[in-house]
Amino acid sequence: MTKQVGTLVDQAELFRFISEVLQAVGTPLAGASEMANQMVASDLAGHESHGIRRLREYAYRASDGFVNPAAIPTLEQDSGSLVSVNGNTNYGHLVMPFATDLLIERARQHGIAAVTVKNCDPAGRFADFCDHAANEGIAVFMFMNVGGGAIDVAPPGGAEARIATNPIAAGVPREGAPNLVMDMATSAVAKGRLADAQERGTEIESDWLNQSGVLVPLGGVKGFALSVIAEALAGTLSSAGTVGPEVADARQGVLAIGIDIQKLRPLAEFKSDVAKFATHLKQTPLEPGAPEIRMPGESTAINTKIRKESGVTIHPVIWERLVELADNFSIKLPEPKSGSQQ
Repeated sequence: MTKQVGTLVDQAELFRFISEVLQAVGTPLAGASEMANQMVASDLAGHESHGIRRLREYAYRASDGFVNPAAIPTLEQDSGSLVSVNGNTNYGHLVMPFATDLLIERARQHGIAAVTVKNCDPAGRFADFCDHAANEGIAVFMFMNVGGGAIDVAPPGGAEARIATNPIAAGVPREGAPNLVMDMATSAVAKGRLADAQERGTEIESDWLNQSGVLVPLGGVKGFALSVIAEALAGTLSSAGTVGPEVADARQGVLAIGIDIQKLRPLAEFKSDVAKFATHLKQTPLEPGAPEIRMPGESTAINTKIRKESGVTIHPVIWERLVELADNFSIKLPEPKSGSQQ
């Protein structure tokens, strides 16, 4: 029997379905469109762990009252170059564009700025926010935690989870090619990617989990150190909360730092110098059988170009979730592309 591979769907149909589901749970049109764009971008980029597979989770968090998708972010503290944002329990996907635009504005005014965020739902991938800042000439670095919730990772040698995957992300402008954009969990693999692999029945890498079956930090003590710093800066500095004896709700904490490159040197020169050293690295002679060397952000651009033309394959497990959402909210399922297997 031929293994079922999934349903091929065009990005426009994915966008429509996501947007309509989010509107059905109270998200205003503009917010639903913004969030749909981010989720479709994840699927196009090959990061299915943060794409449409999360839609059921996001929809029910709103319909159950954990998320208020119509909430407006507010500023709790504002000293010019330092700002604290309260997401007021909205989706992180909608709070973070607000916070990123604010960071860009303040970095331009002051040369360097920092924005903290608390009290919002986890925002998925931060690569889009970092890329947006880099496109505006702002170098950015972001630390994230989950406010003391989403405890999935064991300290090195630990037999139980005590900390979240605590991602870090960065964006640096680059001339003539995708910006240098990094977005990575400080665990061996993102929790969403692990869950995605488990749902698909694909092999779990041997270095993802410890003997107790718990996620481990990326690179052992080094990844753990990064995770602890992220917990301190994103959780404590933002007042979002940190890990402790009592597991908290999964509300994201963020520290984002932005630097206006133009304040230090001409932006064009900076971008050119970044492109030059990136080219030097990419021209490194390869070992036998090794794939091409790619800079951070290049794989996303390549995958996106391919999938915009071919479409996105929805795994049967995820398709069943979409059927459930379509039934519950009376929304038409995404139309499969011609010849797509279901």
